[in-house]
Amino acid sequence: MKNQKAGKAFEGATPQKYDNWQNEYRQFAEYLKKNTATATMVAIALNIYRPNACRYKRWLQEAGKLWETGKAVCAITGFKAAYLTTNPDLRPSDPQTRLFDGMEGIG
Repeated sequence: MKNQKAGKAFEGATPQKYDNWQNEYRQFAEYLKKNTATATMVAIALNIYRPNACRYKRWLQEAGKLWETGKAVCAITGFKAAYLTTNPDLRPSDPQTRLFDGMEGIG
């Protein structure tokens, strides 16, 4: 039943030239500043074509403005997925400092 909702993210958009991407990109980033969600959850909430949401996610990651807060089961798909944020207050600590946690002889 959950997977039927995910299918709606693919409806309504055409692979033709798309002029509204700047507005959707800004909405995507703003939504994740206020909410922690998966890319599919954001696509459903904002009525954005899911592949576009994945593109916006990649652009934000490359710009260093999007972070994973953890992995958990997505409320839409029911599969394990990364929960995302653009809120700098929720940014995880530097992953390099945790690289060798729990290894013997380190520290």
